[in-house]
Amino acid sequence: MGSKRDFKPWLTYAFLVINIGWFAFTYLVYGTTTDSRVLLDTGANFMPYVFQNHEYWRILSATFVHIGMSHLLFNMMTLYFMGPELEEILGHIKFLLIYLIAGIGGNLTSLAFNTGVSAGASTALFGMFAAFIVLAIIHPDSHYLWQRSRSFIILVGLNLVNGFLSPGIDNWGHLGGLLFGALATYVIGSKGKSKAKLWQRGLVAVLSGIIAVFLVYYAYQEFLHYFER
Repeated sequence: MGSKRDFKPWLTYAFLVINIGWFAFTYLVYGTTTDSRVLLDTGANFMPYVFQNHEYWRILSATFVHIGMSHLLFNMMTLYFMGPELEEILGHIKFLLIYLIAGIGGNLTSLAFNTGVSAGASTALFGMFAAFIVLAIIHPDSHYLWQRSRSFIILVGLNLVNGFLSPGIDNWGHLGGLLFGALATYVIGSKGKSKAKLWQRGLVAVLSGIIAVFLVYYAYQEFLHYFER
């Protein structure tokens, strides 16, 4: 799993361009990237808009919306340093699928348990952290993957603790991205000699679908009671 000099992580670069471009467009048009109305206009996740207005695309678009410059910079630095490495390990298609599944899964989890406006690439980024950890588990002979995953376990733990202690951080989105990133990696991320057997991967795929259906159902039930609060 060593580095190949001719490998081009073009999907990582594409996601960087989309995120930065989305942020720049928002700032140029609205003059701010922190106002809730602006965030909603540009694709942030919000339960009433998703269900009442049938704007289901928000569970994807929210992955590219950022709340202020520091939010964007932190996430883009993480993507820049971690993305090329994971994209090379997985290959372009698997990387794309895991990134999007984690992002959507994280936003779906946020939809179910967070009634506020939420946005950011961190749902997908937590899925990338999970991908490294799961890859190390299903490829136990890879010293490289274990070394990388140990540092990411610490980083994930610190971020989750910070999220629980700090107001305004959508930890539900982080946890959802972590979960769906892990599940997706177990199903499609194995390469070569792996501990993940075909029937186990199939079972995890079914479990993932059940979790997603439950989250949609729970989120809709929360929406039905939203205006009673």
